Amino acid sequence: MNGILERALDWLRGTAAIAGRELLSLFVTPLAYLVGTLFLFNQGWNFSVLLSVLNQPLAARGPVMQYFFGGSIFIFWLPVIFICSVISMRLIAEERRHGTLEALLTAPLDPSQVVVGKYLGAMGFYVALWLPTGSFYLLLRGASGPTMAPDVGPILSGYLGTFLVGASFIAVGLLFSAFARSQLAAAIGTFVSCTIVLLAGLLTDQVEVWLAKILSWTSLLAMMQELAQGIVDGRWIWLHLGVVIAALAAAIVAVNPRRDWQTVVQAALWCVAAGHLAVFAGRHAERDDWTAGQVYTLSDRAQDVLADLVDPIDVVVVVPATIGNGRPNPVRGELREVLTRMRGAAKQGVLRVSTVDPDVDRQEAERLIEDFGLTGRELPDGVVLIRAGQGSELRRAHLLPNELVTYATGPEVQANGPRVKSFRGEEALLGKFLEVSDPREITICYTQGHGEPAFDDLEPFNGYAHLRDLLRDANLETKVATLDDEVELEGCDVLLVAGPTGVFGADEVAAIRRFAARGKDILILAGAKFVPGKPLLADHGLEPLAAEYGIHFGDRLVVDPHEVPGGTDMLGFTVLDGWADHAAVRSLVLQPVAFFEVRELWVDRGAVALVSSSEQGWAESDLVQLQQRGLFDASDGDDRQGPIPIAAAAERGDSRMVVVGSDHFALNAWLREDVAYSHNRDLILNLIGWLTERDALLGIRPRDREHVKLVLLPAQLRRMTWMCLLGLPGFAIGLGLLVLWRRRR
Repeated sequence: MNGILERALDWLRGTAAIAGRELLSLFVTPLAYLVGTLFLFNQGWNFSVLLSVLNQPLAARGPVMQYFFGGSIFIFWLPVIFICSVISMRLIAEERRHGTLEALLTAPLDPSQVVVGKYLGAMGFYVALWLPTGSFYLLLRGASGPTMAPDVGPILSGYLGTFLVGASFIAVGLLFSAFARSQLAAAIGTFVSCTIVLLAGLLTDQVEVWLAKILSWTSLLAMMQELAQGIVDGRWIWLHLGVVIAALAAAIVAVNPRRDWQTVVQAALWCVAAGHLAVFAGRHAERDDWTAGQVYTLSDRAQDVLADLVDPIDVVVVVPATIGNGRPNPVRGELREVLTRMRGAAKQGVLRVSTVDPDVDRQEAERLIEDFGLTGRELPDGVVLIRAGQGSELRRAHLLPNELVTYATGPEVQANGPRVKSFRGEEALLGKFLEVSDPREITICYTQGHGEPAFDDLEPFNGYAHLRDLLRDANLETKVATLDDEVELEGCDVLLVAGPTGVFGADEVAAIRRFAARGKDILILAGAKFVPGKPLLADHGLEPLAAEYGIHFGDRLVVDPHEVPGGTDMLGFTVLDGWADHAAVRSLVLQPVAFFEVRELWVDRGAVALVSSSEQGWAESDLVQLQQRGLFDASDGDDRQGPIPIAAAAERGDSRMVVVGSDHFALNAWLREDVAYSHNRDLILNLIGWLTERDALLGIRPRDREHVKLVLLPAQLRRMTWMCLLGLPGFAIGLGLLVLWRRRR
């Protein structure tokens, strides 16, 4: 055992000596600094052009560094291929030309030490060339708006991709250098072969299915596109590791002057092992999300729903790969990523995903559209077709692009084409999966005629139109509840009482009680309403029914110092950490929700307070002072100190009830999709999901994409341009002159 360890240490020491020698030779050679200066000048020029283009008033917002890493063959790929060819061409070919290769191999060194050492030295020089470009991130932070700083995660993953590409290209270049007789031949062989591999990724949609799978598995363009977005797939790391191992193994055989059939077989076995490593390890690799907001990661709720799916579901993405002027279709890219993750989260074989490009296979796309009973008008923009079951139990559903993404608007979009502002396909897809796998329809009936805001009213602070749309988007049927019609009420699954200002009659309360006795569910949104002309809170007539579930309405109004931006002081407040560990609100822990004009609640008989005010809040009893002066004072002895329950849930037999002591939080103004501050939409879906025992209704918010916008004045742009053009090349020139001066001394 000690002998094996000693031999391993000797091998490492010899390899490190060769690597240090190679790295030193690169850093003291004038040609290396010339190459480094040209490389950094090229990178600075490319980045300055990128800054200039994206700083135009109508330039598209987006992840700027995504354009830099893999966004263009001329900006990224050609410089990388060129620099890797130049670095690697001399590694072995120069030693052979000068006659020093034999001297190296006659020293107490193994050919593997020479090859691996030279490779590590070349990689060290490659990394050193890229390190100064990290200053681009600092320039980008200064060039972007104060609230739109670039996400560092995709930038780091972009540099990871740059390292992986360089590792493979330099390994291939080392192999050519080991076989070539001249540096020029090695450089040309490396450049041509790497370019062919790169461009092969463009043929994915034009070849046979089996070949398309191979090309998509090895596509460098797809890899850098994912990494530049902050998506790190472990299979890319295993793939490049396999390429490096195979190339180095072949180079060792080429360098070995005493090679025989055994060394050739060993190298072949190493190549086979590297291929198996890349394929089999890549199949089990995970996809990580390095974005700060985890915009590509499935929510916990989505993973739970997918894991519970049993019946196979077919998903066919009929979306064109490109849109006007050949630009990539942003919807297709978003769908590919979320469906890849969903397929991994579901049981094996449950989610079957296929893609059809209507621009390539028009006949197949039209057949699918006709099979789903659509008109064909969906083909230009695309459609996602979803089906499950067979024969008479076959169920179909579809999603259009406007249901999957929220597009940005404005003059810049008109100039540059569609841009995805946020992706909401996760919730939309899950809803359709449940629709085709679980045909159970849920009907939400809402009361009217007791002062409730209308469900077709778009007034920001006096209507529930957005609430109605929210429920319909969650695949829930909505209709007005007719309390005096027992037969019609029988078809309701949940009775929603939202914002009553009047009183329910005795007959209506009795009908609601009979409705609950049949195992149906009730959701009450009732805030603090004053009796006209009196300092008293008005009743709505459902208090005795709620008390039967253990939920009681108090006579005080809840106030809290944690205000809502733009809301009334104290009467409107934000709850952040008052959530209970209950299935109805568990996913909202540490999420902000705004409440307004809240009536106090208290619970008993096993009822649970779902959310409460902060400890600094209280239930104000002096309603006279509140009405007349709008003043709040927690020192009154009749005030109830926080935390005060705001929402409560209870079960009685097969019936469930949820009561929220506020109705204004569900008005149109607070249920718009662009209100990112408050999770009111999620709270409503969570509550209905718990009532109906359909967890997929629990809210999943849209994922906003990075939208950096450059805001440079002309003088600032000129300064940054000169920094890019002169700063980095000047650094390389200065370092080269310093090394030259030190050598002369």
